[in-house]
Amino acid sequence: MKRGDFEIFKKLLKSVSFDEVWTELNKEYSMKDGTFEAYKRVFNQLKELTPEPSHDKFRLVVARVEDALEPGTFIFDVFGIKHGDNDRYALELLPWREWLSFEVVEKCIEAYGAAAVVAHSIYELTFFGYDVSAVEANTKKEIENGTAEFVSWDEVCKDIGYVDDRSEEEKESQHKQFERIITENKKVYEMLLS
Repeated sequence: MKRGDFEIFKKLLKSVSFDEVWTELNKEYSMKDGTFEAYKRVFNQLKELTPEPSHDKFRLVVARVEDALEPGTFIFDVFGIKHGDNDRYALELLPWREWLSFEVVEKCIEAYGAAAVVAHSIYELTFFGYDVSAVEANTKKEIENGTAEFVSWDEVCKDIGYVDDRSEEEKESQHKQFERIITENKKVYEMLLS
């Protein structure tokens, strides 16, 4: 593979087979019965869609990092970045057609392989469902109705009845572990984005 072969996600998607993508999905996530067909439909829908330019000019990043909530466990973080901007952006609410136009960070493909980048991207973009029309209608409705909102962690804990009953020593130990994980993950992000 030559540098620059995969300028956008749609080209990367067309370079792999569904079987390769399914192998990656099945290896990483706990797939239930029926998900094979659901993901195959998504894969085929994506291949048929025409890319729509992303107004934000996102670049797609897929990074294998340690899960700060479950130390010792590694997950794939999928997000967007913009040139000259250090922030990471969640992409779940964006239309699938825009995903297809995202430039894929080349180092992600080099580090994990084309099938893995496609698999984890598909996993992320199906957060709200497995059919392009239904997902677009639902996310558009949530955005227009104002039902999509940011909620603070404290509000989430209150709503689910979570009470933090850890000792001060446990909190300090877990905080140090969290800081270590954040530092290590930062190195991964810097390597991929340099």
